[in-house]
Amino acid sequence: MPTYEYQCEDCKHEWEDFLSMSAPNPDCPQCKVSGKTKKLISLGSKGVVELEGQELVDKLKSDAQKMKREAAKDEKVYANLLGEDRYQSLQTKMDQQKRERR
Repeated sequence: MPTYEYQCEDCKHEWEDFLSMSAPNPDCPQCKVSGKTKKLISLGSKGVVELEGQELVDKLKSDAQKMKREAAKDEKVYANLLGEDRYQSLQTKMDQQKRERR
């Protein structure tokens, strides 16, 4: 899950949260106002870039495509994305299918 920075439009409080990409923006932890937060994406020491609307959608799609390409190239990346249990079960299933074809 990505780390997002949020900013409240009412009190200007900023904080970080670890949420899924499809999760709605959380309420402000300081002033407790709901529906008045903006999602920011942190670039580490390079600053913060605010993405909204189609820019945010395009960025998320390009990041997902990049992740798919990396997973296709490297078995370890693929295993990390799937999780160990799921990866092992898929590998077992593929091995069984190979044996059945012989």
